[in-house]
Amino acid sequence: MNYNILTYIIYLPIIVFIMIKVGWLFYKNGEVFLFHLFHMDIPLAKSINKLLLVGYYLTNIGYAIITITYWKNIGSVLEMLNSLSFTLGKIILLLSIMHYNNIFWLKYIHKSKLLNQ
Repeated sequence: MNYNILTYIIYLPIIVFIMIKVGWLFYKNGEVFLFHLFHMDIPLAKSINKLLLVGYYLTNIGYAIITITYWKNIGSVLEMLNSLSFTLGKIILLLSIMHYNNIFWLKYIHKSKLLNQ
């Protein structure tokens, strides 16, 4: 049995679900945060929110595809589970780092805007 193909079949729906669900949560809940940061400038906040969503999806799709190309040959169910958990864990950690990085920079921009006024 080819465990690599089975691993891909399991990996792809999980990672697509995580990407879509997390991206949608960031998009919907982040909009309120952006409205506050940009003093209710709704068109600007909505534009930035859409750009963040597009960047999020492009980054994650690229990373998920690159991850598949670097997978080693899997020879057993245990190796398959280890590989899946390690790969999914890396992607989830990357998502959280990207999320907090975006919040940090948006907050920094907001503070610098307040100081310049």
